[in-house]
Amino acid sequence: MGVLLSAVAVRSDDADEVVDVFLSLLRGVGHRVQPVPGPHDDANRYDVLCTASSGWVTLAPHYIIPADRLGAELTRRLGTVASAVSIYEDVFWTHHLLDRGEVRDRYVNLPGYFGPADYVHDHEGDPELVAASVGVPPADVEPYFQQVSVERARSRWRRPPRAHDSDEHHLLDGWVVLDLWRRFGITYPDARRTSTTRVPLSDEANDALSEWLRGY
Repeated sequence: MGVLLSAVAVRSDDADEVVDVFLSLLRGVGHRVQPVPGPHDDANRYDVLCTASSGWVTLAPHYIIPADRLGAELTRRLGTVASAVSIYEDVFWTHHLLDRGEVRDRYVNLPGYFGPADYVHDHEGDPELVAASVGVPPADVEPYFQQVSVERARSRWRRPPRAHDSDEHHLLDGWVVLDLWRRFGITYPDARRTSTTRVPLSDEANDALSEWLRGY
């Protein structure tokens, strides 16, 4: 199995407030935990890492936590916007723009990955809307929103497209979401940094939050 990732960046200058709201979600599903300041050499696979930079607070939970639905809950309670990303098996990635609990925009890079009928009409992405919402030029965002066919993705002869020459990753590498986020000023949490907060979760707490967010 390849890379699996879920992460949400919330527009906020107050990391403590964002973490407090996240903790309230956990309390709502019956789990009380205390955040731990970094650095973290002993983080387990279910722990949520949180960091703040340039007016964004980023949370990286376990991949079974749906980033879009977590982003919707956080923005609804905080009255702000969020950028939510996910990666599935290295090549498939998504971006959702959330605003005060509502999904404003959806994008997937490989709309036919799970079948020809999936993600056909409502996951094309609107780079101008996303750019305006996060405060960057549309030209920074638009090159990332190039959907690719599964046939094109499987080609051994054509090089994968790249959004910007300076990016570290191409558009068929799920980690390109970090290149996109860098354009927004968003930093992905690093457990080795003292500025990263860890919210320790058990597998039971992780499952409870995931199931609640998914409406099970």
